[in-house]
Order: sequence, then C-alpha cells, then structure tokens
Amino acid sequence: MKKRHDVDELAKQLTTAAATPLHKSTPVAAPPPEIIDPPVPSAQKKKQKSDAIPVFLRLPAAMYKHYDDIAIARTKETGRGVSVQQVIIEQLESVQ
Repeated sequence: MKKRHDVDELAKQLTTAAATPLHKSTPVAAPPPEIIDPPVPSAQKKKQKSDAIPVFLRLPAAMYKHYDDIAIARTKETGRGVSVQQVIIEQLESVQ
C-alpha cells in the first residue's frame, strides 16, 4: 500500500494538539468565606430521623385505581400534589 505524503505532518499536528491545553486559564481569586463554610442549619430545619419503615406493596389494579382517583381529586381540590401513598397512609391511620 502506498504511504500518504501527509502522514508525518498529521502525526505532528496530533501530538501538538494533545500536548496543548484547550484554553488558557487564569488564576481565580479565593471564594468568599460564606461559600467555603456554608452556614449551619438551625435545629428547627434539621430533618429528624423518623421511626417509619419503608414498605413496598403490590396493589391489585382496581385498588390502585381507587386510591389514585382519590389522590387526583384531592390534588385538584387542594392545588398541591397528593400521592397514592399519602392517601393509603391516611386510610390506614383512620382505621387505627
């Protein structure tokens, strides 16, 4: 096979490109102390560990549709998203 005449030039360009940084960077000033040390959240905002245990359920389709319809109605009523899980938890709490 015939050797291309520009192979050496291409190899030289690739080597130069690989060794050259993509852009010249300038030193950046140190960030203000607020960014380095974020403020400690107040005790009121800290999330407390709950004693709840996660559970995975497989509901029959009809039961899921029932709770989904309730969740949709409450979402429209309140203007805030209500999940099926929230509806099921409320139903279980009302039984106790």
